Amino acid sequence: MKMKLSVEGRSFEVQVGDLATEPVVVLVDGERLEVWTDEEIAVAPSPAPAARPASPFATTHHVPVPVWKPRQTDVLPGTENFVIAPIPGVIVSVDVQVGDRVAYGQVVCLLEAMKMRNPLRVAKPGIVTEIRVRAGQHVHYHEPLIVVVPEP
Repeated sequence: MKMKLSVEGRSFEVQVGDLATEPVVVLVDGERLEVWTDEEIAVAPSPAPAARPASPFATTHHVPVPVWKPRQTDVLPGTENFVIAPIPGVIVSVDVQVGDRVAYGQVVCLLEAMKMRNPLRVAKPGIVTEIRVRAGQHVHYHEPLIVVVPEP
C-alpha cells in the first residue's frame, strides 16, 4: 500500500509492505523501517456500517499478528549461532542466562539506540551457551552479543 502523508507541514511518501509478515516493512521516503508487533490485538467485531461514517478511521479491523521469521539477509556468514547488534547502542537488559533454552523468535535482550528500544530476537531455537554483554554496556555495529547453539 502506497500513500502520501503530511505531518506538521512536511510531506512523506509511505509504502507499507505485506501485513501478513513479521516484521512489517515500511518505507518512508525510501528509508526502510521494520515494524514489530509483540502481541495479537483483540478487537470486538464492528457494528453494521452506518449510512455515512464520520471518519475513515471509525471502523475497527482485526489485524492478525504473524510469526517472526528472519530473512536470509539478517544472518551474516559465520554468525549463524550469534545474536548480533544490528546497530550501535547500549544494552538495556539481557533477558536470558547461560543454559537457558530459547525458542525461535524469542527476545533475548533489549538494545537502546537513538532513544529507541529494540528487542533482539533469536533466529533459531537452541541453548544459550555464552553471553558476551551486560546491561549498560555500549556495543558496536554487528558485534556478537549472545551465542545460541542448536540442541543436538
